[in-house]
Amino acid sequence: MTFLLFLMAGCLGDPSLTPASPKPKPTTVVEEFVGNTACTECHPDIAKSHAQSYHALTLNTLTAHELGTRVPPKGDIPNTEFVLSEQAKGFQVAIPSQTEATAALDLAVGSGKTGVTYVAFLEDGQMAEFRMSYFPLKKKWYITPGQEKLAAGSLGKVHPISNAQKCMLCHAVTVPEAGGKPEKRFFGVGCESCHGAGGAHVRAARTGDEKSGRMEALGKLPASQLNVRCGKCHGTREDVEVAHLPKDVSNRMQTYGLMESKCFQKSSDKLSCLTCHSPHENAKTQPVFYERACLKCHSPQTPSQKPCPVNPKEKCIGCHMPARKALAGSEIPMTMADHKIHIPEKN
Repeated sequence: MTFLLFLMAGCLGDPSLTPASPKPKPTTVVEEFVGNTACTECHPDIAKSHAQSYHALTLNTLTAHELGTRVPPKGDIPNTEFVLSEQAKGFQVAIPSQTEATAALDLAVGSGKTGVTYVAFLEDGQMAEFRMSYFPLKKKWYITPGQEKLAAGSLGKVHPISNAQKCMLCHAVTVPEAGGKPEKRFFGVGCESCHGAGGAHVRAARTGDEKSGRMEALGKLPASQLNVRCGKCHGTREDVEVAHLPKDVSNRMQTYGLMESKCFQKSSDKLSCLTCHSPHENAKTQPVFYERACLKCHSPQTPSQKPCPVNPKEKCIGCHMPARKALAGSEIPMTMADHKIHIPEKN
């Protein structure tokens, strides 16, 4: 196997693109974490909605059965030396001209909304990351961010266990202390990713003991605390500073961008990620949905906040949260809305 050993901080990308800040220590997989199935018993509607979300689908076993239409196409990968094939034990990638350049691929990291990167966990616990990522909606392969400058003949990077754990904790509920590969029941961003371990709560609910095992009431938290919780994976100011990222990454680091905006800073700690996004559903794609959130404050009916002098009723997002390229230095044509809500400069 000729995966290039990679010992710098970061996951699934260059450290200049991916924050390398300290993350919560991985929690040992113990009885306290129960998985989404246990939550379904009492919360069937929310569980059903969440199960169909990109959050829930952000980590999968690399099999045609599990990925369905998101499975990468077998055969030659265009404009590369790589060939992807499906064997009896799963997928593998190879460079036919190099007999030793062959590696099994185990997990698909990413929901398929944008790109999916493929990884394998090695015997020593390190995580090998394939050099190419597949974008199902575009039906196209791109170089995995951060791997553009690898030498020819390299299948990808190998991340140490600590980096593998940081990466997986944004794609799974929990990981073992001694390794990075999660148990299947913890794949995806699940209920316990945000609400915490649910073992005690489930036991209390089943026994009718309402006084013990209560889960944290997230809806009652100040916006700043909610934002930091989302920011564990969606980027905080600490992430930007530790990784020495430019300040204009407020589109890719959404939580950082929101909390740098005057809208948040003047909201009396009320403007959170949940103001516009439901954590149990996919983000809406219709601008009108977000314009309604803007108009709750910026309208003639709320004189404490100035309405927009250009268009006080619609088209807020395109001007105040313009989409910009997400990955500098990459050919991937992915854009994200700038979450540092601002007033555009006059020409």
